[in-house]
Amino acid sequence: MKITIDVDDSLEQDYITIHCRELSDEILELQKSLAGKSSGSLRISAFQNDVEHFLELKSIIFMEADGNYILIHTSKEIYKTRQKLYELEELLPRDFIRVSKSTIVNTIQISAIKKNITGASEISFSNSNKKAFASRNYIKALIEIMEEKRLKR
Repeated sequence: MKITIDVDDSLEQDYITIHCRELSDEILELQKSLAGKSSGSLRISAFQNDVEHFLELKSIIFMEADGNYILIHTSKEIYKTRQKLYELEELLPRDFIRVSKSTIVNTIQISAIKKNITGASEISFSNSNKKAFASRNYIKALIEIMEEKRLKR
């Protein structure tokens, strides 16, 4: 892969263009990672009672399906949205990963993972008593993401 950086002080904002022969998984992962780096200002719309809130992604610790709604958990509050979990998964940056059929977690907020070989592993979050659970089918991908984050520091 060849990488080129052109500095142009006449630009009003930075932009990134990816040129590729084919749209591979590696390119999609790169695009998602770059989008995640600039997601500090991204917000998601959710409701609490009849009030619409615009939540910063960094404040979200996890999301879980509950009937026709997705419950969005911050450290202290719970909000609802009618978006589907798979729709959110596609929109969210790489820091958010599915850990079960019904749950997506923010890996930045994870403080501990209590592994359980026979059942769901328990996920704890920074500055919160809330817990989420990762199923056996998804725990390997979560551990790999957490290993990557640990090596970067």
